[in-house]
Amino acid sequence: MQHHTATTIKLHTNRIFEDLKKKTLVKRTSFLISTLLLISTLLSSTGFAQDYVHYKTFTRHTDAVSCVTYSSDSTILASGSLDTTIRLWDVTTNRNLWILFGHTGSVYSVSFSPDGRTLASGSMDTTIRLWDVTTGTHLKTLIGHTKSVNSVCFSPDGRIIASGSSDNLICFWDATTGTRLKTLIGHDSRVTTVSFSPDSRIIVSAGGDFANLNNNILLWDAVTGRHLKTLMGHNSTINYVSFSPDGRKIASGSKDGTILLWDAVTGRHLKTLTKHTQSVTSVAFSPDGQTLASGSWDKTVHLWDVNTDRHLKTLTKHTQSVKSVAFSSDGQMLASGSYDKTIRLWKLSSPNPAKPDSPTSPKPSASQIYNNAIRSVMWIVNPGIGEGSGVLLDKKSKLAVTNAHVAGKQNTMDVYFPAPDEKGELIKDRNFYLTNGGVLKRLGYYTKGHVIGKNEKTDLAIIRLDGLPETAREINWNLTQPASKAGELVYILGNPARQKLWRWTLGEFLNDHGDFLHIQSDVFGGNSGGPVLNKQGILIGIVARSDQLMNAAAIPTRNINKLLSESKVNPSSIRR
Repeated sequence: MQHHTATTIKLHTNRIFEDLKKKTLVKRTSFLISTLLLISTLLSSTGFAQDYVHYKTFTRHTDAVSCVTYSSDSTILASGSLDTTIRLWDVTTNRNLWILFGHTGSVYSVSFSPDGRTLASGSMDTTIRLWDVTTGTHLKTLIGHTKSVNSVCFSPDGRIIASGSSDNLICFWDATTGTRLKTLIGHDSRVTTVSFSPDSRIIVSAGGDFANLNNNILLWDAVTGRHLKTLMGHNSTINYVSFSPDGRKIASGSKDGTILLWDAVTGRHLKTLTKHTQSVTSVAFSPDGQTLASGSWDKTVHLWDVNTDRHLKTLTKHTQSVKSVAFSSDGQMLASGSYDKTIRLWKLSSPNPAKPDSPTSPKPSASQIYNNAIRSVMWIVNPGIGEGSGVLLDKKSKLAVTNAHVAGKQNTMDVYFPAPDEKGELIKDRNFYLTNGGVLKRLGYYTKGHVIGKNEKTDLAIIRLDGLPETAREINWNLTQPASKAGELVYILGNPARQKLWRWTLGEFLNDHGDFLHIQSDVFGGNSGGPVLNKQGILIGIVARSDQLMNAAAIPTRNINKLLSESKVNPSSIRR
């Protein structure tokens, strides 16, 4: 099969080159020809890069979200806002547990105690408030600063709360009694950020004034309050500093748009990370110390490999400046708070296989699920209707499924399969497919689909394809509807409108309503007709519709089987 594919590709190469040359696409031709010569290799799957996907959105604040942080067990997320409130969220159920009222000015910082029972908050009203996380009640108010409290944090041993203020001071407070223990004097301008080392022995602080002077990072002995070192390197106000989990590095984000990495022991500048185009407002290390997240006024969150300093990913869902980022303690989730009044949760997929549920049933990783399924997903363009997705059910019979509303009344549509570039990664640019139809048709990446069965009530259509690329795969599905439990993660693949093609996102299975599956996920027009896969990577449904509140409906696979039977279509290879 592979030898035949490679031979066929080589026979087509010269003819394809001449066709493209006539269309003045010489530059793209050399790119595509090299792609074609690699297709036989791609049949064995080279894999794709690790991906990070948007998972949930919380939308109850009435003004900018200025700070977010997770509890130590990752079950609760706290958010502070310019609306003067703090909200506690149950990350598992998405419920807003408590709204904490009491501050009379914007809330700039929140921090959980290590045991997760107490929350500290700092505000523009110059106070620090302590809250009972279980009941949502106010415990104490710490008074001592004369200007805005910009940053608060518990020491990892839970004994001390440190606060940084626009009065240029850092205060230490007894976490149990609320008594002020020490005042550290050394900054010549407002203190914007404070952070403890993992062993609670060192505290790092930073700030700067509005004239972009005094942009220094100070290290202090947390026991004696003695000033240890001053780190200089930023050209503007430093908005955030954070220790790495092993205590060996410090990351600092600045208004100058840069992130600097420092040796926490020697104070030596190690690396400058430059990707953001505006002020860096927040930096956070993942619990394993391998990844750094940074938020910015440029509306993005960037992810970096701490060991290589390589930029990994840009997260771009927020519509206004990102003010805060925080990892969950298990490293599986990242939260970002924004001036668009939302908190977005991101699920980090792992490139490594997860531990098996049992010796006989290994659980595939997110990237494995994507790799196995993506070549069965189609992009459907239907003139007069719009765009959607579809799924290849049977390769031998060239049968696929999509929504009836994606198929429309024309019953014939344009179908594209994902094509790889010269590196073996999928081409996700819509314009590439729309402007290279002739070449893609020869290779099977572009074809026509014809409706051979339709049920408007269940919103399903079975289509037969004129052709297929050699790299196409059947989706993994069963005649019997796979069982899913409420709260289980699901994977949704497709071609969301106005975004790159062949993207995937995570969702949460809520319940089975019989006619449809209720999924909570961030999906868009264009995802219609795309597959919903369970944690084993098996098809459980086809996306049908969604609303603005992350509620999505999927058509269960049992309805696909029923439509196949009604249409008297017998796929050649169904996995029972």
